[in-house]
Amino acid sequence: MSAMSTQSVPAVFRPDRGSASETKESPHTPMLYLDRSGTIQRANESARRALEYGINDTLEPCFFSHVHGRNLHRVMRDLAHMVSHRTQRTRWLLRLRTGNGRWRWYRAMARNHLDRANARIRVQLRPL
Repeated sequence: MSAMSTQSVPAVFRPDRGSASETKESPHTPMLYLDRSGTIQRANESARRALEYGINDTLEPCFFSHVHGRNLHRVMRDLAHMVSHRTQRTRWLLRLRTGNGRWRWYRAMARNHLDRANARIRVQLRPL
């Protein structure tokens, strides 16, 4: 297991409705969908709640900006392996910065779906 860290990139993030395969997942499971560079392409409502963001709050699109510094190296390394070596899964025990500006522990499981038409890395969050 590994952990995560934080850096900020100001930007407005507007969640999309997701693909057909994403809509089959439980809306109660907090999910983030990242592109190859670690940009959050989509965050479902459950993920926004788990990360303590309100409906009108701006979620910074850089996933790494939410990750705690002590966890950042491992997260970046693991995601780079997913992109370059096609690693299929990884898990972390990490701290993420919430919309309230505090650090909170999460279990996260990332799955590589970059070989699909809607290429993304799916990150499931579980608040601890």
